[in-house]
Amino acid sequence: MRLVVLFLIWCFCTTGLAAENEIQLTTEQAKRLGIRTAKPEQVATLPLAQAPARVVLPPQKEFVVSSPQAGVISNVAVPLGARVKQGEVLARIQSPDLLALQRALLDAVSEFNLAEARLKRDETLLKEGIISRLRWQETKSDYDKAQAALQTAEQTLSASGFGQNEIRRLRADRRLSSVIEVRAPIEGVVLERMAVVGQRVDRLTPMFRVGKLDELWLEVDMPQERLHEVRIGDRVSVENARASARIIEVGQHVDPRSQSALVRAVVDSRAEDLRPGMHINVQLMHKSTDLIFRLPIAALASHEGRDYVFVQIPGGFVAREVAVAGVEQYSVVIHEGLDVGEEVAVQGVAALKAAWLGMGEEE
Repeated sequence: MRLVVLFLIWCFCTTGLAAENEIQLTTEQAKRLGIRTAKPEQVATLPLAQAPARVVLPPQKEFVVSSPQAGVISNVAVPLGARVKQGEVLARIQSPDLLALQRALLDAVSEFNLAEARLKRDETLLKEGIISRLRWQETKSDYDKAQAALQTAEQTLSASGFGQNEIRRLRADRRLSSVIEVRAPIEGVVLERMAVVGQRVDRLTPMFRVGKLDELWLEVDMPQERLHEVRIGDRVSVENARASARIIEVGQHVDPRSQSALVRAVVDSRAEDLRPGMHINVQLMHKSTDLIFRLPIAALASHEGRDYVFVQIPGGFVAREVAVAGVEQYSVVIHEGLDVGEEVAVQGVAALKAAWLGMGEEE
């Protein structure tokens, strides 16, 4: 291959230059050098800085499930990372305090039933003129107090993990139970499980963290010297994944230790590729109305601190100096030096560069 390149350089030198940086090349010579061309991809964004990021849930999508009463965890029904439905049982707690709450409810039911019967009796007696209105008002006051006490007992029991169906069943059959079923407040995924079988828990002890994964955020640690380049609405692409996000907030506080600020973006494409808690690398992309092109990184040639690409022209190629806006994993973004519709060498660039520099030496 080296001999072929040297031979072609000699051919180019004997042909001469039509213009500065121009390489005269026949179709056959280009084929022998393995040169392949392609039109640059026109894009609307400029790559900015690369930065580390974390995948997080929005605060309103995350819920902590706590123990409604003190007791001992007798059963954990779901593992870490499991998908759960709203109302699904997550764990069960044996709680002696629950028995006292149920007895209080049954006592309140009895008092209410008695007060209701007295009120109905006195309403009849009042109509018949047997009792005074003051007597009826006293009975009505007792009824109102009993009704309020019953509602309080129901609400207390409900806050302790008893559902409305369980409360109705308790009032109907008057059978007590010491088991509290801790249920999922939403449909989502178990992000953290603090509950352990046999563990004693107090009231409001955190047991699970459940998240709804229909929306994810990226929290990007942006170096403070690049903050002025970031705009609301700019794009964020994720390294080694197809997910992307849109910037919704640029932090106003700089961490004194890392000298970085928080840039927050909402994932709006391929969110299923990400999971809460992941640490990833991202590329921030800035929207632009300029002519911007993306090329394979192999199309770029450097010489004396400048960047060039080889643009196809009639009878050969010309080395065109370009301005590089950013380098991605497999491509380079050009924001000056190219026009729409031009063909650029994306393979065989090393041979073209050798021919170009060789011709310059002959002169």
